[in-house]
Amino acid sequence: MPDPAPLEELIAALRAAPAWQRKQEISVLRDDLISHTPLVEGRPVQLGDDTAAIETEEGYLLLAAEVIYPPLVRSEPYLAGRSAILANVNDIYAMGGYPLALVNVILAEDTGAATTIMRGLTDGCRRYNVALVGGHLTANSQFASVAACILGRAKKLLSSFNVRPGDALLHVTNLRGQFHPRFQFWDCSAHLADADLQRDLALLPTLAEAGWCDAGRDVSMAGVLGSLLMMLELSGVGATVDLEAIPRPVAAEDRFLDWLLAFPSYGFVLAVRPEHVTTVQAVFAAQAITCAVIGQATVGRQVSLRDSWGREAELWDLAEEPFIGFSASPGKRGSTDTHR
Repeated sequence: MPDPAPLEELIAALRAAPAWQRKQEISVLRDDLISHTPLVEGRPVQLGDDTAAIETEEGYLLLAAEVIYPPLVRSEPYLAGRSAILANVNDIYAMGGYPLALVNVILAEDTGAATTIMRGLTDGCRRYNVALVGGHLTANSQFASVAACILGRAKKLLSSFNVRPGDALLHVTNLRGQFHPRFQFWDCSAHLADADLQRDLALLPTLAEAGWCDAGRDVSMAGVLGSLLMMLELSGVGATVDLEAIPRPVAAEDRFLDWLLAFPSYGFVLAVRPEHVTTVQAVFAAQAITCAVIGQATVGRQVSLRDSWGREAELWDLAEEPFIGFSASPGKRGSTDTHR
């Protein structure tokens, strides 16, 4: 754990992180989006979750989209294609669903670059057992970009709108992995076979369908605390988070800020009623996945951090300052591009 003096410095560094700044840019979309109630076949769609959740007679259709960080596309086009699948698939599982099909949009300087991106996309779809059913290609673009849109299905939802005061806040990830040498990406699934990775992801809908958890979010480019802030904001609650309780791998012992801001290939934050915490932890422990209680949801909108010396400092006051600008609004359920 870092020296006790820099708790406020840590908070300042988090708030200044480019990934957090990009999350706050989402708020510019709020006024146009929340001025009306989106309806699909007469059913309202709520805005701000990991995916749009469209209610049907059998449960929910899940719809999400991701665009990949442009510097990654330029430097590692194959990995960018793989990442487009990973990010979308995690969105679906984070909602308690299973992915079905995906379409992509590729902009590339030439057909060679487009082919490399496409190889990453197809390999990613094969790994996660998702059908690639179409897309768009521009192979003479002045810049490179890759995006994808995914369709999934859920029987019961894990949603960022369902956190209640008193819930335990859990961080779920795999500590076996490594940092990318140039990007804040924690690869903790490369060592797994395809079937084992799909099994580990399926634990999320298992929790939802069993009724052991109904609030969650995947850990995105804003890292564990930024993703937690988004979930708390949408539920209209605050929290106290114990920094020492956040599990970290050996590789992050001297890189605590990097770890807090890392985008893991497998990572989620959950809010669980106290009576289900032991059961939920046992589900992940059975597959050697770390699931740690890192805090508690509270009444109010303030989110505070506590260090191992018992000091507390305010990370964010959601009552005074929006993070992504969306919050609980009865009657709507949907998605924004919150992985920016």
